[in-house]
Amino acid sequence: MTVEGYIRLGLTVIILVMIVIILYRFNAGKSDRRQSSLEIMKERYEKGEITEEEYEKARKKQGK
Repeated sequence: MTVEGYIRLGLTVIILVMIVIILYRFNAGKSDRRQSSLEIMKERYEKGEITEEEYEKARKKQGK
């Protein structure tokens, strides 16, 4: 393999690692927001700020 081949291989590996890191962080952040918003709705329901119907609608919308 030539020097150019090693450079291309190295750059390809670096790019793939960067893509994996970006996708992991994007998905991790998304799931954290989903849980916290549902927890907020649960707290609001427990305080009486929203009705059971509104809480159930939000819970179904979150897919839980």
